[in-house]
Amino acid sequence: MDNDRIKKEAKQILDKFAKALAKVDSEKVEIGVDRDEFERKEGEGEECEKDFKQKMLENAPNHDDDFVIAERGSWK
Repeated sequence: MDNDRIKKEAKQILDKFAKALAKVDSEKVEIGVDRDEFERKEGEGEECEKDFKQKMLENAPNHDDDFVIAERGSWK
């Protein structure tokens, strides 16, 4: 019974959004950003902690000596 109410509310939200989106003039919507320079300038960077890599590897559930081992999409 609760699932039906949730589905009904979700449909109402999506329908309301679709109506609002239909009112948007697609000619006025600009995509992207105009910049003088396309790429950022690289700096010297910052020095990180000596044991940062080891801390990261210890924090990962699966790892080997050099890399975190993760399955793509495993968080789903």
